[in-house]
Amino acid sequence: MKMPDSHKKVYKTKGYKARGQILSWAYFHDLGCYAVKRERGIDYFKHPHDFKTFPGFEVNQLARLKMLYSEDSGMSAWFSRQLQYEYRKRWVNFQPQQPERYYLPEIDGDTRNHKVILKWLPPKVLKKIPLRKMRQDFMEGFRWWYYDGRTREAVIVLCKDKKWETVRIFEPMWLTNLSHKDVQELFRHQIFFDVQDMVQALQFIRVIRLCSIFKIHAGAGWKAITEKYFKKDTSKS
Repeated sequence: MKMPDSHKKVYKTKGYKARGQILSWAYFHDLGCYAVKRERGIDYFKHPHDFKTFPGFEVNQLARLKMLYSEDSGMSAWFSRQLQYEYRKRWVNFQPQQPERYYLPEIDGDTRNHKVILKWLPPKVLKKIPLRKMRQDFMEGFRWWYYDGRTREAVIVLCKDKKWETVRIFEPMWLTNLSHKDVQELFRHQIFFDVQDMVQALQFIRVIRLCSIFKIHAGAGWKAITEKYFKKDTSKS
């Protein structure tokens, strides 16, 4: 959510910097965490109460979005309903982070109000991306893949023995856990997407391209790959 132009004259933010607008969010039972997808990255939360460290204006956005896969866990389903309830009641029991306000002596000429600095603390998120275990060598029935602009996921469409199924991928980095054969299959096919979703869809393409070039796949030795392609040559220094 962007700050209105009328507010920008008075309010300035400090500390926490959001990585773009929130697009969707989900709960993954196998990983035991919540994921909030933004325009430029994904934040992961371990527990429902960790969302209290999230800025209030962003929790408002979450309450207006349907949590994906909340039905996979009783706790996540309850939390999704509770967040919507608290949003309607204006946060009676669940109170997200509110900023510290610092009033400056300067007065805005148009609004005649003191200028204010809003200081936000960074939310409590997981420091590492939880990598999901992916199916291996399942591309025999591959038909196409596309970016779903509603859920913000990449969707792989399969058909084998006249049975259709889909595999949904929320986090682009999870593609690094595919088998080498599956990586190459996706690399050979362009992802379909609507024009307005191009930036998000290309994130999946970039990861697949890197996986193909640097032979990154499930079971690959990350340390060996890093030393081979990315370690700086210090012998000349």
